Amino acid sequence: MMPYLISFFVVLGIIFIFTAQAHASDYPKENIRLVVGAKPGGGMDLYARAISRYMEKYLPEGIHMIVENRPGAGHQVAASMVYNSDPDGYTIGFPHMPGLYFPQMFQKPKYDMTKVIWLSLIVRDPRVIAISHKSKFKTLKDLQAAEDVKFALVGYTGEAGVLLANAKLGIKATYITGHKNSKEATLAAIRGDADAVGFSYWSIRQFIQKQQLSPVAVLGFEERVSELPDVPTLSELGQPELNAILGSFRVICAPPGLPEDRTKYLRDIFWKTLHDEELLAWSKKAKRPVKPMEGEATEKLLKKIMSEYSNYKDILGQYIK
Repeated sequence: MMPYLISFFVVLGIIFIFTAQAHASDYPKENIRLVVGAKPGGGMDLYARAISRYMEKYLPEGIHMIVENRPGAGHQVAASMVYNSDPDGYTIGFPHMPGLYFPQMFQKPKYDMTKVIWLSLIVRDPRVIAISHKSKFKTLKDLQAAEDVKFALVGYTGEAGVLLANAKLGIKATYITGHKNSKEATLAAIRGDADAVGFSYWSIRQFIQKQQLSPVAVLGFEERVSELPDVPTLSELGQPELNAILGSFRVICAPPGLPEDRTKYLRDIFWKTLHDEELLAWSKKAKRPVKPMEGEATEKLLKKIMSEYSNYKDILGQYIK
């Protein structure tokens, strides 16, 4: 019987290998959804649409990457949708990180950012605290000396880094939330509804260049932004440990349980797209930098950042109701 059993398991193994190969080669056979937790027009939406456009040359003929905007609850609606979707590779997300980890430090949302599959980092953006030209405050020292500084935010989830920076810099801030995206919040500050904002540099760059906003601090970068040579980093302001975990991480993820073959396929295709000459030309023209990191390295980086965020629960807990 032993020879027959050996032959049986050999044949079974061959069948399994061919089945797995067939399963891998069968993907993708339909369009892939890229879910964005913000309305059209913001920085995340612009990146998502550019990437989806240039990715199509690396997908099978007739297959498209479709951007789907699902704003709500500070990106939590989109995160929950992606996290709880079938792990088949046809629904992936563009989560706001590390902001989405912030609420799960205190509550139990319908997602867990420590368990998702990270596919790629697109770029790590510096954040900038900038003062509206209509504000009575003009410098960082003015903000630090004031009894109340109004900051325009989209929501607490996305702006955890600004909450931490303000607390550590001694800025007594009141936050005005509920804006649809960073552009809307910035325009509110420019109108005079708030004193300052704290968004990705590339999202507010045009308003700084028009002198509608005055940058006073860079968050999340060890070196000064080349276009802002006179603006100090958070490290220079005495917070090097905090500075290392701030910034805006533009990343792509998939739900837990995504098969290894599809994970590899998507990581490879994002890597190719983010090095595509046409995408890089768009990046330069649109002033939206692309500095990718492969999936495994992205996973290690975000796990480290989420772990370090937990050291600041005493500060962030004030904004969870």
